[in-house]
Amino acid sequence: MDIKFRLRISACVYKMQQVNEGGEEETMEVKLLLIRSSPFAMSCALALREKGVIFEAVEEKLNAKTDLLLRSNPVHKQVPVLIHNGKPVSQSLVILEYIEEAWPPSDTTPSLLPASAYDRSRARFWADFANKKFIDTGLKLMKRFGEEHATARKEIVEQFITMEEGMRAIGSVGPYFLGDKMSLADVALAPLVPWMTSFEALGELKFPGPEKCGRMHEWLNAMREDPHVVASVPTVDWLLEYTLNFREYIKKHHPGGI
Repeated sequence: MDIKFRLRISACVYKMQQVNEGGEEETMEVKLLLIRSSPFAMSCALALREKGVIFEAVEEKLNAKTDLLLRSNPVHKQVPVLIHNGKPVSQSLVILEYIEEAWPPSDTTPSLLPASAYDRSRARFWADFANKKFIDTGLKLMKRFGEEHATARKEIVEQFITMEEGMRAIGSVGPYFLGDKMSLADVALAPLVPWMTSFEALGELKFPGPEKCGRMHEWLNAMREDPHVVASVPTVDWLLEYTLNFREYIKKHHPGGI
């Protein structure tokens, strides 16, 4: 891990004080088990920073999973895992919902969900779409070959346009998905900021420009300038080099894809 990234992901002494119901200070320990390239871990790190939660970023390795990870997520055995006062929470969308509930909105803590039930449903819908459809399709560009790769190459552009149409249908001014405040939808889609260039290179494709997808590019510009996003994702150049090398590794050792 380079020094710059180490400083960015964990400018964070991970123990913080909070006041309990009895008015006494108690120590709160928050750890996020992650892999630097994981888009799902990026979303969780961003959610914590949006909430103002100080946490320790614990980097795992794909080929050498730690006992802590295996104990914390024995079912899926993968990152991200949030550990809050010793209690593990896994699966990124579950973690995002947990963060919203564990650190509820206040005068100093923003909400990741809108006020109305209908807008909350829309935030959750697009978070699910970004996480389970768009990001997953993009990862196939790195991990799959042949017909599966060709299908993913076509679908990811269609899904990019679908999100543009979704933003327009909502009718929000922006710059975020549902309006002028970041929501669960934005947090789930945030990995596109560093991954967009990699998706284009891995798929030998080009996403539509601002003349066709103006809201998506307005969203991208806003997210690229957000300090919490910048602190939660790797650089575009680092990720591009990593993903291209990883695809070559897969091609050599797993020619059928993974």
